[in-house]
Amino acid sequence: MVKSIQKPNETKQKNPPPTKMKKDVSKKHKKVIPDTIEITPEEEKVPDILDLITKKPGELSVNYWQDIAEKRRRALEITLKENKNLNEHIEKLEEEKKIYEEMLDDARALIEVLQEMVNEGSGINDSLEDRTF
Repeated sequence: MVKSIQKPNETKQKNPPPTKMKKDVSKKHKKVIPDTIEITPEEEKVPDILDLITKKPGELSVNYWQDIAEKRRRALEITLKENKNLNEHIEKLEEEKKIYEEMLDDARALIEVLQEMVNEGSGINDSLEDRTF
């Protein structure tokens, strides 16, 4: 026979009853707005995900689609400005690259001239050393 290893003073505690899923589901579908999006008072309430799934496209508020279009327009505007700035930066970098390439070509030409002078000069030094005074 197996005896329980529980002290006599301890009583078994019952687990709390499980919560119903319907309550949890409704809490999960509350609309959460990120910190980066600002909503002005004149903007209407945007339907939650259940409305988007259950309603037909014609049943959604016109303001909902206008709000989405406005947010996308703002995002596009920001992206276009950023692209313009990046293109200007690329043009400046390409100009700098051309200048540096010209400087590199000039430096290579100078190196060739100096090497020729050193080679010619070493021949002169050798002929002077051969002479005896």
